Amino acid sequence: MKKRILVRVDGSKNIGLGHVYNMITILKHYKNPTFLVVMNINKKLGHTKFKKFNFNVKFYSYKTELKKIINDFEPDIIFNDILNTKSDYMRWLKQFNCMIVNFEDLGTGKKYADLVFNPIYYSKKNIKDQYYGEKYACVREEFRKPARNRLRKKVKKVVITFGGTDPTDKTSQVLKIIHNSALSDIEFNVIIGLGYTKKDYLKKIVNPMKMDGFKINIIEKTDNISEYVKDCDFAITSNGRTVFEIAAMSVPMISIAVNERERTHSFVKHSQSGFHLNVQKTLDDKILLDFINQMLEIGIRKKFIKNMKKTGILNGIELVIKTIEQKYNKISRN
Repeated sequence: MKKRILVRVDGSKNIGLGHVYNMITILKHYKNPTFLVVMNINKKLGHTKFKKFNFNVKFYSYKTELKKIINDFEPDIIFNDILNTKSDYMRWLKQFNCMIVNFEDLGTGKKYADLVFNPIYYSKKNIKDQYYGEKYACVREEFRKPARNRLRKKVKKVVITFGGTDPTDKTSQVLKIIHNSALSDIEFNVIIGLGYTKKDYLKKIVNPMKMDGFKINIIEKTDNISEYVKDCDFAITSNGRTVFEIAAMSVPMISIAVNERERTHSFVKHSQSGFHLNVQKTLDDKILLDFINQMLEIGIRKKFIKNMKKTGILNGIELVIKTIEQKYNKISRN
């Protein structure tokens, strides 16, 4: 019989779309199961992405509605990709007598899960059924196949991307800083996502830059980010799951934590695949420009590329699914 997997996932302006893309990536690599995606009605940003791949999606407002959805579906496994879970929620899920797998979870509820995958965090402790580090990262297919273009001695293209929502509008802040630099000979491809709400303000920043000779391209809601990444010399990005995708293509990066949660994500520093800036209300012009100027040196970029190739990041999806299947088989036999 086909396994039935219920996916609890949320997306919003504040949460972003990383959880949505993570679940889509994993679900697309499963061969046989029947899936049901369940989203909170107030956190349904990205639900159209699931429907694009023909996954069934349902919404709920209250726990009673969620209970009915779960009971009607009768899942064998529940995936939670909803940030940190609470103990009461996880204890409540136990009533459904199915395997529970949590992603990106440092909450009090994680101890009640059968498996926890935290690829974006590191832990010095070896905790049973909790897996940390980038080798468990699930990189989207588009970033796994195309090889990056050849390494150019002189930087010609830079990608700027802060995820699907960019709630603190780091995109505009970065461009303002670049406007005060001597970087007009570089082409900047600025990728904005589904939930980005500051387009009018962004235009007010970009138009004067273009008049001053800067080469700025705004790319909206693209499903082909990898095409821009593989042709850039380095990227300026948020410090969420996007860093795994950029690293998978061996592209050096400057990562900027856009919120307190992203300050705890240490992949870029740990793997030495680029420079990292912690979250601030406004970016420090001097630090960012110093990082950009260092990235202009081919020796610096070569060092970061060499470090990224040691991560083994492209095997994450297979490892995660294999671990889930092994645990499920073990539980089923008991």
